[in-house]
Amino acid sequence: MSPRKPVIEEIDYLRGFAFLAVVMQHVVGHYAFEPKLQLADGVLLGILLLLAKFAVPLFIFITGLVLFYNYDWGVAYGPFLRKRSRDILLPYLPWAVLYAFIVMGGSAFSSWEGLQKFGRLLFTGEASYHLWYIVMTFQLYLLFPFLRKAVLWLDRRAGRSGAALLVFGGLLYVWYAGHHSLVDETMIGLRIPVLSDLFGEYRDRNSWYFLYYFVLGAAAGLYLPRWKEWIVRWHYVIIAAYAAVNLYLLYRIVSHFELHPELVMRYNDTFLVQPHMAVFLIVSVLAMHAMSIRFGNLAPARLKRLIKQAGSYSYTAYLAHALVLQAAVWAADLTAPAASVIVRSVLSFLLCAAGSVGAAMLLRRAAQAWQKRRA
Repeated sequence: MSPRKPVIEEIDYLRGFAFLAVVMQHVVGHYAFEPKLQLADGVLLGILLLLAKFAVPLFIFITGLVLFYNYDWGVAYGPFLRKRSRDILLPYLPWAVLYAFIVMGGSAFSSWEGLQKFGRLLFTGEASYHLWYIVMTFQLYLLFPFLRKAVLWLDRRAGRSGAALLVFGGLLYVWYAGHHSLVDETMIGLRIPVLSDLFGEYRDRNSWYFLYYFVLGAAAGLYLPRWKEWIVRWHYVIIAAYAAVNLYLLYRIVSHFELHPELVMRYNDTFLVQPHMAVFLIVSVLAMHAMSIRFGNLAPARLKRLIKQAGSYSYTAYLAHALVLQAAVWAADLTAPAASVIVRSVLSFLLCAAGSVGAAMLLRRAAQAWQKRRA
């Protein structure tokens, strides 16, 4: 790791926005299946979903940015992996155990088959719908020393054509998002333990499908001053492009709603690995970085503190939010039973975001107090 570098001011803003977007997506995922949902509700839920859909690619972009920004003097694989295991897996395991126990109850320990299933839930992230991301992103940490060498090699070979290579990689990724079935079928056919499963049953948590966002973060981390200068210079163009792709996706979503014989609203157009979504998400990542820089310069101090706090506690808050969301939805439906789906969605979002960050703060303080007692 290189000597300590200046803190990237907007990183916690990016993390905060990404965490809040995750919460909003899962709130929409709950209320999208409300009985007697009206067309207007479905359209507004679609808008909220699109405005929050950048969450996972942005988190991956942040990971690539921070790693390549900090580790420009080489990576000692053993110490690096120990640190990442301590930072990522150690907080993950108790939450995964809790969620797995909620799913299985006493059956987890009543038989050998129960124990096997319990272990599989922990290993695959299937204990809860949001834990897939932890399994996916830890693959990037496992591969980072090798990915770093590959990216630096390509960067040296590209020279002044690095930006063009990054754009070409983006176009290739957009194409691949619509033609990945051949690779999937080949990998499944090879029947390689774990690896083949990542192209089959566990395709949704395979980092391969999200690698371009990591590479985009790598480019930002390697050339951060130039990257930010470019983002600031093209701010309005990027935001205009972001507005345009949002409008296009909204039109596409609504056009696939079925009105007869009964109203059926689906949001399949927002699944992440599709060509139109690849374009949408690449533009979204650029737009969120542009807005985070502008936010840091112009937002009121109190609002910046709130978002920064959400960002600094985002990992533990992410682990907790699926559990907190159940309580938030219950509270919102109890306190405003006659309110529209949108009002209850916003209320649930606020309660879940605040409750998750609050839980993360309490847990960190408890851990610090325990460490002091041990010292």
